Amino acid sequence: MASQEERGFGRRGRQGGQRGGGRNRGRGNEGGSRGRQEVCRSFQRGRCRFGQGCRFSHDLNSAPTSSNPERTEEELAAKEDYVTWKGFLKTPPLDHDLQTIERIWSGALELLTNGERDWQQRIPQDLVDEGQHVYGFQHIREIMSARASTAGDARFIKLARPFLLVVTHPALLDCLTVDIYVGDLYNFISGSGGTRAVPFLQTLGNTLLKTRLASPNSSDNFLEDTLAAMVTALREVLRRTQKALFHENLLALVETLQQISASFDLSKSSVAAHTVAMRVAELQRMIRRARGLLEKDTNTSDEDTLTFENLVTSTYPRDIQLPGDRHDNDRRDITEISILPTEDEIRSEHIEFLPSSSIDQPHFLEGVERLYDTHFRLLRHDIFGELKALLGGLLKAHQDNPDSTRNLDSYPGNIRAHAYNGASVGFPEFTKNRGLEVQISFLQSHHLRGKSSSERQKWWEESGRLEEGSLLCFLSFDGSSSSLLFLTVSQRKTRSNELHGLATRARHATITAKLASGHDETQWESIVKMSFPRETRNFFIEFPGILPATFVPILENIQQMQKISRLPFEKWIVPKLNTVNASKNAGFLVPPPLYARDGSFNFDLKSILKNTTTTLTLNPRSSNKDILQKLEQSTSLDPGQCEAMIVALTHEFALIQGPPGTGKSYLGVQIMRVLIENKDAAKLGPIVVVCYTNHALDQFLEHLIAVGIEKVIRIGGHSSSQVLEGKNLRLISRNEVKTGVERYIVGKSHSDMEGQERIIKSKLQVIKNLQKRNWISFNTHLGYKYPQVHSQFSNLDSEGFTRVGKLEPFDLWTTGKGENLAKLDEPLGSLSTILSMANRDIYRLALADREALVNHWANEVYADLDDIYDEVDRRVLETADVIGVTTSGLAKRISVLGHVNAKVIICEEAGEVLEAHLLSALIPSVQHLIQIGDHQQLRPQINNFSLSLESQQGRLYQLDRSQFERLSVGEHYQPAFPVSQLNIQRRMRPEISALIRRTLYERLVDHDDIKNLPDVVGMRGNLFWYDHRNDEDNVLLERNQMSKSNMWEVDMTHALVKHIVRQGVYESREIAVLTPYASQLQKLRAAMRKDFEIVLGERDQAQLLKEGLIDEIQELTSNPTKPTTPILQKKAISELLRIATVGK
Repeated sequence: MASQEERGFGRRGRQGGQRGGGRNRGRGNEGGSRGRQEVCRSFQRGRCRFGQGCRFSHDLNSAPTSSNPERTEEELAAKEDYVTWKGFLKTPPLDHDLQTIERIWSGALELLTNGERDWQQRIPQDLVDEGQHVYGFQHIREIMSARASTAGDARFIKLARPFLLVVTHPALLDCLTVDIYVGDLYNFISGSGGTRAVPFLQTLGNTLLKTRLASPNSSDNFLEDTLAAMVTALREVLRRTQKALFHENLLALVETLQQISASFDLSKSSVAAHTVAMRVAELQRMIRRARGLLEKDTNTSDEDTLTFENLVTSTYPRDIQLPGDRHDNDRRDITEISILPTEDEIRSEHIEFLPSSSIDQPHFLEGVERLYDTHFRLLRHDIFGELKALLGGLLKAHQDNPDSTRNLDSYPGNIRAHAYNGASVGFPEFTKNRGLEVQISFLQSHHLRGKSSSERQKWWEESGRLEEGSLLCFLSFDGSSSSLLFLTVSQRKTRSNELHGLATRARHATITAKLASGHDETQWESIVKMSFPRETRNFFIEFPGILPATFVPILENIQQMQKISRLPFEKWIVPKLNTVNASKNAGFLVPPPLYARDGSFNFDLKSILKNTTTTLTLNPRSSNKDILQKLEQSTSLDPGQCEAMIVALTHEFALIQGPPGTGKSYLGVQIMRVLIENKDAAKLGPIVVVCYTNHALDQFLEHLIAVGIEKVIRIGGHSSSQVLEGKNLRLISRNEVKTGVERYIVGKSHSDMEGQERIIKSKLQVIKNLQKRNWISFNTHLGYKYPQVHSQFSNLDSEGFTRVGKLEPFDLWTTGKGENLAKLDEPLGSLSTILSMANRDIYRLALADREALVNHWANEVYADLDDIYDEVDRRVLETADVIGVTTSGLAKRISVLGHVNAKVIICEEAGEVLEAHLLSALIPSVQHLIQIGDHQQLRPQINNFSLSLESQQGRLYQLDRSQFERLSVGEHYQPAFPVSQLNIQRRMRPEISALIRRTLYERLVDHDDIKNLPDVVGMRGNLFWYDHRNDEDNVLLERNQMSKSNMWEVDMTHALVKHIVRQGVYESREIAVLTPYASQLQKLRAAMRKDFEIVLGERDQAQLLKEGLIDEIQELTSNPTKPTTPILQKKAISELLRIATVGK
């Protein structure tokens, strides 16, 4: 790092800064206090009638960042350093001015590493600012055009290194507030299709390789860090500018990087060298994937003849059709597939391409790409397969016979759904807080039309129908034609006195909904048309088991991971067929986590020792056989738990299995204690705890708090734990202080959004057009982010006269009339090209480009605000020791969690997690994954039995087989991954544990504590089997109910529970009733709720709702005076009787 004097941060540098700054009238004057203009308050509020003639500054960067004028010496020094650096940036670059190059990039690196966040966030803005007397892009071009021949090899590397460390610094790449500016920065660094980035990095790579070969014994750290920055910069270029993937010299560049990486001894090298090796492999996959897609697109003739027979002999029991434009959502590349089914897809009669999860079965992809493709397609089919069949059948039936859909009360199929007839759509409404919404009215159910308002309210409150987040399909029939739209319930009003409510009117009910696809303008236009009076027949179908919020983030995240070909722990998750035989002989040599490979790092175990005055450490790079006995003697862990603890800490990828009662959660807590004890030494960041269900997550986090781990943050609002009420991210983030830049952007975005709200409301009511926007909406945003564009919309003409008229220049420009006629007939196409032209001459743009640019600006207004709140959340999360989140919650917040730099993920109840969910949870920074579970208990839940490994057809797909089970059991082509098994159980009395020992867990051992448990009072035996000959109840086929029930067993069980409670020894909370069937669960609940408060588990409650068994109870309560109990309430545990299906 250069000295302060070399960086120009001394007196001489500050003078230079002032000289370079000058009097920058349009962009403020950060060079000193003299001559500083006060910021125009009217411009800050969004509009200044004086335009460029205003005597106040329109430089929003010079706005005060704090209402408190008092600053500490440190703050003043930090500002002075920033102002000095900014002065260098205002100096035009000179040819071969190596000193200025070094000052700019070394100074920026110092600010990013040691400066205040306020000034750090200004650096990317300054670098991409194209205002007057600011030369960020020119200085970037200067460093990227430098060559070793000019500066010499060593000097060239020394100049390029700080530049790369700046543009790849975490303060830039991880800060969501400035991500839009970082995107602009990388667009410039890339050049068109990588024409600037690839040659520069190739030149630097050749120089590094030459230096490395010339001095093989030179210091590795300098070269490793430089190489790591190069690889990171190239990855960002390829991620942000897709065209760069096709640069003709890109493969040669990556090969050079690989050669440099190969020159390091990975057994001795730093973490940086290992990281480089992994990222180079990631880059190769990205390029291979992009080039492969291009080849498929250009060789369409081959695609017509490509079949599974061409690839490998098929063992599928039916014909397979490869994806490829058979309808508008039939794509080879999953990143191009719309998550929600399209109407053309639903109408299509082509067989859907469903790949097998077995890697010895045919597929057109391999490795990581195949894994993502398979799980994306199977999970999407599990969600929508039966839905598409139902809707496709309805559309086909209507096409054949329009009268067949006149009154939709029932329909074929196994999917659970509710139809609502007589539906109509209101005109869309917009607010800045809720966005665009629409009211849907429909006929009340027949049994509710004669009820009082209080009865209707009670039924809707307890029915579970039309819950917020549920998926709706609105169908409109006009003669023999039909159309459909997908929406989600956004607001559910059940009070009888509420406007637009479910219980307000006797004959009609109303629900508020949003488009399930978000801001799809074409579909909103369809809704606007539907809102006009027409002779159509409409109804909508509710799919209560399909909640887009629980799966859309997962599928979108898999698409994104496929796009960049990223998969941590690829070696363990995706074994290759040609290495299996060798693996069988060599075994699995799993290395320590990347952060633990440094030769000086050892795990300190004092946090779990009985005697905290003693010390015990664990070397993650040795076998640690000698420490096993010490660990057992010094802690409360049993031998199996000690072995699992060592494996969990010393393997980057670890599986821990435990039968019931063997202390899986207890061990997980002890592992967490060790990791948190070593968090700072290993720079772990927050440890992420992932579970599939909210209930499992709450339980584990409560265990952590019970042992004194308080810095826990829970993401998501579905926690039912009182202990975690003060640990929610939303609550904690309210107290996080925003930087000056962030406060300004928040205020600006809110102001712009209010302008947007007024405009959209006006257009909705007046011209029914969501596309139109005017100057009020964009004035502030353009002034802040696009000053050169903003100045072109001034009311002053070239001679200084003020234009007169009702419309602003911006509004005239959007129409393209009169003098605003487009100077270009043909659209430029790409957004970056349009923006470049707009900065030079906004009036040259074709009308299509103008429309694209206005839409881009509108999206930026909303994105700015989202990024600010995400950045605040990210900073809060970085302060935590533990982040708790469900798999779907993690995918939903991946934009935040992906920038937190968490290196450890622990997955609890891993045997219940779909592999797609677990893949989606592997954030980019993860270096250590620990899965704890038991695949021999409960498998992941899926909807479609034909995809289950328990069905004949489903053995090809095995969607309900978790990654935990797949790896721990192995395949005929893949040996089982080593699993640490717990085998001492402390829960079941020996009579019960013997049952599972004989069938599932041969090594299971009973702990001494449970060998002499007292007998159950009031029962002749502690374990008995009861066989009877009473028939099951008739299945309600008309309700599509597939579950089973037996009322005789319900009555007997009810009597048995009451008998046990009457003994006076046991409370109801100590009794659990288990049943295999959801229908039986519903009837047990209905019978016992008269005597006990019933608690249902999260998954059981969802299953009852899905199968329509909750509202069946409500329909039976036609007498409004009959007391009822809500589905699930918070009660003292002593009042509760737990009823559950087996395994839940």
